[in-house]
Amino acid sequence: MPGVLRHRIAALIPKGPIASSIMSLAGGTAAAQIITACAMPIVTRLYTPAQIGVISLFLAFFSFWTALLSWRYESALLIAADDAESHLIFRVGSGCVMLMSLLGLPVLMLFIAGNALGFGLLPWWSAWAAVPILMGYGQFMMYRSWGLRGGYVRDISKATVTRSASNAGGRVVLGLLGAGIPGLFAAELLGAWGAMGALYRTVHRRFEPSRPLFRWSALMQVMQRYSKFAKYEMPSVALDKLSLTLPVPMVAALYGPAAAGWFGLAKLLVAIPNAQIGAAVADVFQMELARAVREREYTAAKQLFYKLLRKLSLLGLLPLAGTMLLGPWLVPLIFGKSWEQMGVIVVCIAPWIYAALVVSTLSRLLSVFQEQKIKLVYDIFTLLLVLAIYYLSRWLGFDLVAMVSLLSAANVVAYGLYLLILKNVIERRACTSGIQ
Repeated sequence: MPGVLRHRIAALIPKGPIASSIMSLAGGTAAAQIITACAMPIVTRLYTPAQIGVISLFLAFFSFWTALLSWRYESALLIAADDAESHLIFRVGSGCVMLMSLLGLPVLMLFIAGNALGFGLLPWWSAWAAVPILMGYGQFMMYRSWGLRGGYVRDISKATVTRSASNAGGRVVLGLLGAGIPGLFAAELLGAWGAMGALYRTVHRRFEPSRPLFRWSALMQVMQRYSKFAKYEMPSVALDKLSLTLPVPMVAALYGPAAAGWFGLAKLLVAIPNAQIGAAVADVFQMELARAVREREYTAAKQLFYKLLRKLSLLGLLPLAGTMLLGPWLVPLIFGKSWEQMGVIVVCIAPWIYAALVVSTLSRLLSVFQEQKIKLVYDIFTLLLVLAIYYLSRWLGFDLVAMVSLLSAANVVAYGLYLLILKNVIERRACTSGIQ
């Protein structure tokens, strides 16, 4: 089945070096997702929905905070003028990762102490556990972008598999030992540092510095040169992440930890095509678009955008149909009777995830063109939309399925508006460059 899927993907995406890079990244991500998917029926029998709900709640915070870790300087690595400048950007980003990982401790502590949006369900020690998990994953993010700059897609794929295997293996082994919630946190730590370690040596060998020391003035200059990533892209991505992750604590606050477990796992499973295909296509799209912009090949950039738009729209239809038709029947069969409610939830969120696959993948162009201000406005809108649904659901007393259905429909509409914004940007850039 994985081989058949790879051939179908290959038939839908552009040919040549771009397709090779996408298939390499998608292959590694596919293997990682297969490991996760195969482990899940075991994990759901070793941990209760409430325990999965607790780790899902933590991962909601984790996913949001990762948008702040490097101040988005990992994106700047892809458009650095040369390797020497990329060293400076890497050091700036790594320093930000350490700072923000430490800052995550008091922030999560405040969330837990104040029981904000159900975060009081987390154990007190989870804030301390967050620091090394965030540090490991933040450094992986930096090395991953540096590796993309160097074209090391195979090594990045291997690191992705390592992360998934470490995480899934840790969950299963520690679950068999009865570790419970601490075991789930330990598995996240193994995944974060396992991925970073798998990529560290290759990237360092490629980008070994010719000059070991850099002046502080040079670091400040590069921070200023790429300040838009910190000023606009970081808050934009943070708001985007918040809109995506906020539903888990919202569900926990309204319906309890078991409901958060159903919703969190449903979202993870339905989003497998996004993680497998969308992430790989997005990385290569950003890499190739950055190259085209550096070389002022705007015609190729525009053609690439529309070609991937068509292909992704077709590619996402198969998992969308399969999820909506088979989800309610397969979920209790695979994961156990206590997860039956999750089968209804996967149907509700399938259109939302389909829209995210198509549109979020192509949204990297805003980073390449440094149009982060536009995305920031859009992300503020989507966050307000999600919050409005939360308060409306609480006010009207919606049940879990009604609340999730409304959330999914609103996000589909929002992604449609986002796509119109992206098309406007690519057309405007093409026209202002003298391309009709």
